[in-house]
Amino acid sequence: SSGCHFTLTRPYESRILNARYLTKGTGAECARNVCEMMMMSTTTTEKTKHWNDAACSDEEEEATAERDRLLLRAMEMYDRHFPLAAPSNNDADGSNDNDERQQRLQYVKNGKRVIEMTLALPDDFTLEYEPGDSVGLLVPNAPHATRFVLDMLRAHHGILPTQKIVLDGTTTTTTTTDSRSRPITVGEAVRNKMDLCSPVKKKRLFLLSQYATDPEERRALRLLSANVNANGNGSGVEETSGRSVGDLFQTYVEEQHRSIVDILKEFPSCQSIPLEGLFGILPAIPPRYYSVCSSPLSGKEVIDGYSFHLKVAFSVVDYLTPSSPNDPNSHRRMGGVATRYLECLCSPFLCNDSAAATTTAIIPPTIQIFPKPTHDFRLPTDLSTPLVLIGPGTGIAPFLGFLSHRRAQISSLESKQAAEVASEGTWRGGYELDPEELNISNSEARGLNLAVDYMRKQRHGEIDLFFGCRYRDHDWLYEKEVEEFRTMGIVSRSYNAFSREEGQEKMYVQTIMLKDEACGSRLVDMITKQMASVYICGDGNAMGRDVQEAITRLLAEKKFGKQSDEREATEKAVEYVDQMKRSGRFVLDIWS
Repeated sequence: SSGCHFTLTRPYESRILNARYLTKGTGAECARNVCEMMMMSTTTTEKTKHWNDAACSDEEEEATAERDRLLLRAMEMYDRHFPLAAPSNNDADGSNDNDERQQRLQYVKNGKRVIEMTLALPDDFTLEYEPGDSVGLLVPNAPHATRFVLDMLRAHHGILPTQKIVLDGTTTTTTTTDSRSRPITVGEAVRNKMDLCSPVKKKRLFLLSQYATDPEERRALRLLSANVNANGNGSGVEETSGRSVGDLFQTYVEEQHRSIVDILKEFPSCQSIPLEGLFGILPAIPPRYYSVCSSPLSGKEVIDGYSFHLKVAFSVVDYLTPSSPNDPNSHRRMGGVATRYLECLCSPFLCNDSAAATTTAIIPPTIQIFPKPTHDFRLPTDLSTPLVLIGPGTGIAPFLGFLSHRRAQISSLESKQAAEVASEGTWRGGYELDPEELNISNSEARGLNLAVDYMRKQRHGEIDLFFGCRYRDHDWLYEKEVEEFRTMGIVSRSYNAFSREEGQEKMYVQTIMLKDEACGSRLVDMITKQMASVYICGDGNAMGRDVQEAITRLLAEKKFGKQSDEREATEKAVEYVDQMKRSGRFVLDIWS
């Protein structure tokens, strides 16, 4: 190992090795069309070789701008192929109610696309992970946002995308007098160094208002940012028209997901803001974190020359903002900056066409990553500890890593590598030793045999898995893989809840726990008698809260209810869950 560790400020440029849609029925047709469009591009491979290389030449900046245009076209193609609503001129097409219902259902499914992506890791163990860890991804701004700001800087200040600047952490200059700072192009700075796409904050609206040359626009921006002054503290702007300023900001900015680019378009007198002003207002692009859904102990499949890799799963963020009668720019389609970008990069793999691999010569499928280890969301070291895994939606992703890891651990105990596991303490999955290299005495060998015998006799604990989604025929993620784990005996029970099945009651994972008597009794038994560890992972604080409340209610009824009244039983159940959290037996990984 080189001793190098990759971080947010020093990421690893990973190559995308494979990708697939996990959602059923999400066809490969659009990805195939995107690949054909990219292959028809006249961009040469030499100009596009180092897309993410920081030291871009003028020619490479021009090639990057061309790739931005290709990405924008690809995103438009995905939008057309996966509509979220009927075109306005097709509202009354004479179709019957059933056809309309099915069409609306398809629009909903179009907005729920889940992708599993395989990323390469260095072969020198400088980027390692364990099940439960996350990986951070660094992505550029959306192509349309980058292009707007670059055109704005050219029009108002004569600044070209190929012009070199220096970022020293406090100022931005268009000269290169500081030899300690590496000069970069304006194009790279706008593309990768400032957040153009996140919803704009109130304080940033106030700072932007100082660049507005139109008095009405300046007043409107300060009204929207009324509760902050130049120091970021409260200001004294009064409420107007019976409506609070907070309501205006929420309706106009937050609900419509307006970014700094949207504000600049709608308040054009602010477009004279200089590059230094943009850097003074805007933060850096935040990394996106995704749970790892693989195990480092899994098989050593070599993909395109890479022996080490990991997998992540993510939902492509794609939705319509709410309609507002007073906002002509409302009800617009919004996409995740990272996930839509990744969908485009993954197109050569999503199309299931090996010939489309040549597309990677035009848009290199690379992404900058760094590990984000966790201290709490870890598998128990004791294989005999039972597990209750609760992961609706993409919350199931880290549990695929858990199950793969448990399978590898059990397999290793039954293989000739068991002695190596016992002697090394931990197996990193990369070193293979010849028997002659293990220079041990007979007494040491007897000790190893005893350790191997002990490990082989270890009983692995039962694992119950809870999963929930909307439609069994669309977003039932990893259905086949979980069934394979059940067949192998890794998963003891699997419970699946579907919340949008036509003609059926809405079912969530907590609904199954509370309504299925056998399930609820087994869950309490595993927690209180088998001392199982409980893991909850998923999107949305409400899910985590509701599941925790369901488990607390079951404990109150089935463990403490016989000896206590309802209030006392609930208090004891709450304390029991709190104690589980303190001891690391009740772990949550919830994101919003």
